[in-house]
Amino acid sequence: MKFPYFKIKEALNDVRNDFNYGDGVDKVASVAKLVGKTAANVGMLSVEVGIDVVKRLPESLGKQAERNLRNSPNLSDVHRAKLEDIVEKANSLKK
Repeated sequence: MKFPYFKIKEALNDVRNDFNYGDGVDKVASVAKLVGKTAANVGMLSVEVGIDVVKRLPESLGKQAERNLRNSPNLSDVHRAKLEDIVEKANSLKK
């Protein structure tokens, strides 16, 4: 999912123009807009990264469970069954 990010370059140009030609209110407003747009962009990026992490989590857990099954021959039957269940569920989500 791609979010519509704010164009920070335009906000910086507004700040420059207001600092060169505007009064105090214009300066404060343009800086506030820049800070708000930057915060919104950071928030949208965080959501995008979070969505990607959540999408990849089952696959990563399945791979880790497979490694544990291969590398731990002395697992109890209960533990082995739990790991096999995790692997099976992760594989079913890939399809």
